[in-house]
Amino acid sequence: MQPNSLKQQHKAKGVALLVVMVLVLLAGLLLTGALRTAWLNELIGGVEADYQRAFENAQALLRDAEFDIQGRDAGGGPSRNGPAFQRRCRRRGPAGLADGEVSFPQDGPADFDALRSQLLAGTPSCVKGICVADHVAAEFWQTPKDELGKMKTVAAHYGQFSGAPSPAASNPLLTSSGWYWVEVLPFDVDAPVPAGSEDLRPEPGNPYIYRITAVAEGRKPGTRAVLQSLLVWRAEQAGSVRPAATEGTAPPQSARIARRAGWRQLQ
Repeated sequence: MQPNSLKQQHKAKGVALLVVMVLVLLAGLLLTGALRTAWLNELIGGVEADYQRAFENAQALLRDAEFDIQGRDAGGGPSRNGPAFQRRCRRRGPAGLADGEVSFPQDGPADFDALRSQLLAGTPSCVKGICVADHVAAEFWQTPKDELGKMKTVAAHYGQFSGAPSPAASNPLLTSSGWYWVEVLPFDVDAPVPAGSEDLRPEPGNPYIYRITAVAEGRKPGTRAVLQSLLVWRAEQAGSVRPAATEGTAPPQSARIARRAGWRQLQ
């Protein structure tokens, strides 16, 4: 064999080896990219699933707060006191206030003034999830930084006043990482409301808008769902179910029913 022929064979082998190495390198890069994409998709899917779980918990908290305002249990009946029940309802009226208990106003401005005086003694101006807006920071769930921690100490929890069974086994985050607050906002029933906002006008016997804020956190750090709704008492219409009285209290004298006037997702 001639020397030139040997040189050509060696050169061809070297080129082939180089091509194989390049192909192996490209295959490795493609595999790495595919694995990274799969990892990112799994990460994004996990974050979305965690937020969706927190969102559903926040919805449950809104509904539980509405039962609390109405003095109902999770089944729609009147909330009750006593050792036979897992939770206790709020003690309403002057006797409850005298013992440091708070409840939602039922009998007009005098009832609200007594509640407001008690709540203003603290900062934030909340006790067991009932608030007046005076000492509650706007958007407290995000600013200032430590305000949410303060608000958690004066919040109400799922089932605390509605008697809803605790889903500790199936959904422990609902009770351990969920909170709600109800701000009682006085409303001038004689003032005009913007067109299309008539649902926000409460009936004169209970002239308040109840602004509910629910915060639910997920398993992952930074996962948080924040929902807010408005509840008002409206004049009862035909076919409506009258609000229940809590144990030891008489039914409301005026025929009225609680209505959700709207809700929004804040985070």
